[in-house]
Amino acid sequence: MIKLFRNIRQNMLAEGKTTKYLKYAIGEIILVVIGILIALAINNWNQNRIKNLQERDDLQNLKEELQSNISDFTKLDSLYATFERSTADGLKLFNNNPKVEDFRQIDTLIVTRLKVFPLTRSTYDEMLNTGKFYNLKNKTLKTKITQFYSQADNYSLAFLEINKEVLKMMNHPDLYQYELLIDKLKTKLINIKNIDTTWVHNLNTPTYLAFYKKANYIQEYSNTARRDLMATQIFVCKELVVSIDTELENRK
Repeated sequence: MIKLFRNIRQNMLAEGKTTKYLKYAIGEIILVVIGILIALAINNWNQNRIKNLQERDDLQNLKEELQSNISDFTKLDSLYATFERSTADGLKLFNNNPKVEDFRQIDTLIVTRLKVFPLTRSTYDEMLNTGKFYNLKNKTLKTKITQFYSQADNYSLAFLEINKEVLKMMNHPDLYQYELLIDKLKTKLINIKNIDTTWVHNLNTPTYLAFYKKANYIQEYSNTARRDLMATQIFVCKELVVSIDTELENRK
């Protein structure tokens, strides 16, 4: 093709058809420019198509990760629901003028676990680290995702703070007499005559107050408050999944 154009130009110059040659040259330049523009347009279209496909894959992976999080939140909520019911029974027994021997059962009923917030965010972090997250076309969806993970970070910190407070209360020095009693009650031959148990029915003693504070904190914060946080997170997680689903449907 290039050789053909060259021959045409050479023939026009040889015949002295300068004006026609100039017109032809201009036409040739225009054709070349048009060809370049078409090539650029095709390249841009292809690049945009690749970006859209990548963005769809990222959103799909994020959706699947969120669904996995919902499952993890639900399982942990079920665990703390069990703790909540058990601790409620323990507090009921504790507040009903228990005998000294009842504290063995109370100790087994008032329970919790030091768990971290079960948030998986590898897909979101990967999108942030590669810069792909900032290129999401749907600005509203991008804002929702940012707010979701910001809230989740706060909940993660809340779980850690609860763990810290529970540990502090469990290791409180005023609980020494309580722990001593529980150790004695766990033995086969129960002998509690040699230890102080007067605190059991004395609401103003340090041991009673320390145990009361620990038991109620375990229920209100380590069990119930965690469940409230997870319930909220499950709700917003499901909402975000719906938003991502809608975006994926719009891109089909």
